[in-house]
Amino acid sequence: MDPVTAMATASAAFGALKKGFAIGRDIESMASDLSRWMGALSDLDQMEKEAKNPPIFKKLFSGQSVEQEAITTFANKQKAQQQRYELQQWISLTMGKSKWDELVRMEGQIRKRRQETLYKQRERRRKFVEVIAWIVVVGIGFSALTAFIIFLKSQTAHADQMTTCRKVKCEKMDNRQVVCVFRGQNNTIESQIFEYLEFIPKEYQCKYDPNAKKEMTVQETLRAVRDSQK
Repeated sequence: MDPVTAMATASAAFGALKKGFAIGRDIESMASDLSRWMGALSDLDQMEKEAKNPPIFKKLFSGQSVEQEAITTFANKQKAQQQRYELQQWISLTMGKSKWDELVRMEGQIRKRRQETLYKQRERRRKFVEVIAWIVVVGIGFSALTAFIIFLKSQTAHADQMTTCRKVKCEKMDNRQVVCVFRGQNNTIESQIFEYLEFIPKEYQCKYDPNAKKEMTVQETLRAVRDSQK
């Protein structure tokens, strides 16, 4: 159901009614056209109500179409009201006001039936789609949050594996190289070999390795490095 289709139905039925009146047909013989016209006007009224209070997801993701639909519905409603006025004048002048009042009562019955059937079904479908959409959005949000938490934990774990190692002592190995020992948290010890004139940092981020070397002293570390170079 959309405003353009509803308006097209109303206009087609209204045209058939005008033609019928022009050739002298009685209103009972045009009951089918009247029913179609009244049903289309009822649909336009319902769509106007829905356009004033669209579903939240429609507002969020179809902002432009919501506004356009509201404008189209309003314009078509004005056309339908003009048709209604013309029909009222024609019937009241040719058949009397009581005949128009009878048609208004019939229109009320048509609107009531459509409200209890078509519009209720439409509302149930809309609510079902909205619930599914919320479930999907919440699911995506939960998955994104879970992924973010896992990422943070992995980054934290990675950060925990590093510590600041500060230079403790350097010693010449030969005329070309210098070995330096760096110590970090919980006796994390690393040794680095530098060229003789190479820049030696005072500290750097090294791999956290608590007590892996069983509290090796700086001298023992230097000795182990020298022995490894022999």
